[in-house]
Amino acid sequence: MRSILRSKRILIWIGLAWLGAVALVHATGTLPNGVLVPLALAGAAMLAAPFVIAFEVAFTTYAVTDRRALIVRRPPARPPLVSVAFADMDREIEVLETGGGAGHLYFASGRPTRMRDTDFTGKLAFRDVADVHKLVDLLTRARNGTATSAR
Repeated sequence: MRSILRSKRILIWIGLAWLGAVALVHATGTLPNGVLVPLALAGAAMLAAPFVIAFEVAFTTYAVTDRRALIVRRPPARPPLVSVAFADMDREIEVLETGGGAGHLYFASGRPTRMRDTDFTGKLAFRDVADVHKLVDLLTRARNGTATSAR
């Protein structure tokens, strides 16, 4: 959850500045409330978005077994389970760091882009993982058959 708040903190700062500007315009009385209310709601949405994303990720579990990688979410999430066998994964694992050792682990291509955990090119990822390089090592060892039980 910390990695999400860290990577999305720009939205918090923009939302705070936006709401401050709306409050200043309201105090001067230069715009009617019919214009200020939607502007204030947009600022509140920017401020709340990182927390909503963090709340959603709190109910997501990423798992690596001896045969596959899993993304599990609490219902009514759609799909509640995404399973990718090692044979269906890309040969090369890609990492996109978001700072502080956290990042995204891309491991399978050719997925529908409408899926929640895929990017615009169809690459499936474990998103906003705190220790992404430890997960790369774990997934690599599991794919090679040398993994040990770890939490």
